[in-house]
Amino acid sequence: MTTKLNKIADYWNQRSSGYSLDNQEELLNDQEKWLKLIHTYVPLKKDLKVLDLGCGPGFLSILLSKQGCQVTGIDYSNQMLEEAKHNAKENNVHTDFKKMDVQELTFDDESFDFVITRNVTWNLEKPKQAYQEIYRVLKNKGHLLNIDGNHYYHYQDHDYQRNGHSDHQHMEGIDVSIIDTIAKDLMLSYVLRPQFDKDLLNEIGFGLVESQILKSEQTKKGKELIRQFLIHAIK
Repeated sequence: MTTKLNKIADYWNQRSSGYSLDNQEELLNDQEKWLKLIHTYVPLKKDLKVLDLGCGPGFLSILLSKQGCQVTGIDYSNQMLEEAKHNAKENNVHTDFKKMDVQELTFDDESFDFVITRNVTWNLEKPKQAYQEIYRVLKNKGHLLNIDGNHYYHYQDHDYQRNGHSDHQHMEGIDVSIIDTIAKDLMLSYVLRPQFDKDLLNEIGFGLVESQILKSEQTKKGKELIRQFLIHAIK
């Protein structure tokens, strides 16, 4: 583990209760929307072995467990894992939650049919290593679905300035300058995604790599700003 990894985990420990409230609202209102998106790329079926990488308070883990998948959710934040366990119990599903660094997975090779992750890779120190680990633990023809965004690309391109953390409803008075400062030292704050990730995944050896822009906007000069995207890859 690194000092930076621990600092990132400490921040998300502080954010866990508010983020869990966000997830609870999603479980009430947004399940069908996310299932439809996932089904576009991955054929879900009973007993599909799924890894929810950076599970946070457990939204995707719970969603996929309800579909009959065998889900393992991992996170490096102890408090996020506690929230995930609570939320899973409230939703009457069984999910196996473990503390683990997504950049150093301890699973055997070819353990999972499907790896899913949302809003995680942007705050990794070693994204290439994480993608290599995902490739390793995926079975042949296994799927990766990564939903993420160019959250801090404004450090590289001023056009990407955003209105703070207004997209989150329950900040609970947390000092967001902590994660803003950490992001200044993270490599994915300085590359335009999803193209950067697609190039990495092709280099690692995935057979199919594709992407979808989920949210974007245009500047007055017509420049597209990619806010949220999805990457789908098959081993």
